[in-house]
Amino acid sequence: EVAAVLRPDTASAAPAAPAAPPKPLSLVLVASKQDHGPGQHDYPAWQKKWQALLAPLPGVTVTAAWDWPSPEQWRTADAIVFNFRHKVWSAEHYAQLDAFQQRGGGIVVFHAATIVDQAPEQLAARLGLAAQPGPTKYLHTPVTLKFTAPAGDAITRGFKPLKLLDEPYWPMFGDPQRVQILATAEVAGAPRPQVWTFQPGAGRVFASIPGHYTWTFDDPLFRILALRGLAWACGEPPARFETAGGAAEITGK
Repeated sequence: EVAAVLRPDTASAAPAAPAAPPKPLSLVLVASKQDHGPGQHDYPAWQKKWQALLAPLPGVTVTAAWDWPSPEQWRTADAIVFNFRHKVWSAEHYAQLDAFQQRGGGIVVFHAATIVDQAPEQLAARLGLAAQPGPTKYLHTPVTLKFTAPAGDAITRGFKPLKLLDEPYWPMFGDPQRVQILATAEVAGAPRPQVWTFQPGAGRVFASIPGHYTWTFDDPLFRILALRGLAWACGEPPARFETAGGAAEITGK
């Protein structure tokens, strides 16, 4: 299954051109305190594992942030990845996010990073869609991601329906017509957006609601999807990260 996603057109592909040196990239991984039971919302474990996964790649610099990036990280990063539960989205935080997106920075958000306690429309304006406790529901359940992006989409290319055990959120705040929905899941009698991209001006956002459980990030197919989303947010080809750590790492063997 992994090989089919990584190389969907092997039989018909033209010989690859010699690879140019990779563009230098600065990535920031943002985590916070684990706020659920074992194997759930374990942001620190994710941060440690992804830092080890990405740091050896050519041209990639990875730094960690706790709760929120530093001013220096906002200034120098090409992409910032949030896997945390941020309690207070202050005006200063929104201003930093706005400036980063205006200069073309990439944002990746997983699961609880889409949640905001108040004024979800403000976060949705930056991420495309956002969740708010109460109006937005959740359920720990088997889900099947059905990919809805156009054929040949750089992130979902080669993917078939992907079965996960995770936690969908619905309904989300924001206008689904403003985002490119990559995958939905049938929940409560309707297809709900679960993975999407969004381009606020010069910025790029890749968002995934799946990510509640640690095992979701260890699923080799979800990992490919997430790494391709990160590459897209950086403005890079999907293959830039999708073999992070080599074939043994990507397949979990």
